[in-house]
Amino acid sequence: MVRHLVGIALSLSACSMAIDVSSVGAQTFSPGPTAREPEITATGRGETHLPPTFAVVMIGVTTRAGTAAEAAAQNAAKVASTLAAVRQAGVAAEDLTNQGYSIEQAYEDNGRRRGGFTARNTIRARVNSVDQVGKIIDAAVGGGAGEINSVQFGAPNIEEARRAAMTEAVKQARADAAVLASAAGGTLGRLITLSSSSSFPPGYASAQLDAVLVSSVSSVPTVVSPRDLTVSAQALGRWEFIPGASR
Repeated sequence: MVRHLVGIALSLSACSMAIDVSSVGAQTFSPGPTAREPEITATGRGETHLPPTFAVVMIGVTTRAGTAAEAAAQNAAKVASTLAAVRQAGVAAEDLTNQGYSIEQAYEDNGRRRGGFTARNTIRARVNSVDQVGKIIDAAVGGGAGEINSVQFGAPNIEEARRAAMTEAVKQARADAAVLASAAGGTLGRLITLSSSSSFPPGYASAQLDAVLVSSVSSVPTVVSPRDLTVSAQALGRWEFIPGASR
């Protein structure tokens, strides 16, 4: 009889221990909220201006004839006279290249009737002095060109200008971040991330001359006055925020 009672007591005690351990484990491994380290994010923008030093003029020569051979022959003659006039105006032969050529069927009456063939040739002329652009345009028109498709300006040190703009953008972003940190009662800590982008890639800036059609040579010389090239960059930075001493 005594042995039987002792067995019951041990069983109840084991059950009690199992319940207690389960309860303690639930309290120990319960996940709690974690505080995020404070950060400051700021953006900056930098801009650099530089005068253009050269220009690229796209010259169009278009002819139309009853047959493709006639259109091509007429176009070749006009291109030759245009190139001769542009070279005489001061553009070196190595600065003249062919940018595109095509011969296609021409149509009239809104495409309902064939009207011969059209030949198009585009000449790319690099002008190494921007104050000569108007003179080159007049020479091309006098030589037989019928279109000035575009005039673009550039500078050889545009990549340096882009990097200078990027440096200014980073400085501005960090200065703004420091102001925010001070206003919040703390200081700026270590840099976490920094990224940048450029809104003007290395290349040319287009002037306000696009697909200009010319039919005759004017007695008034063409004047083209380009603006300074503008290169801009943006920067985005994240810094650690160090709170000040609590009062």
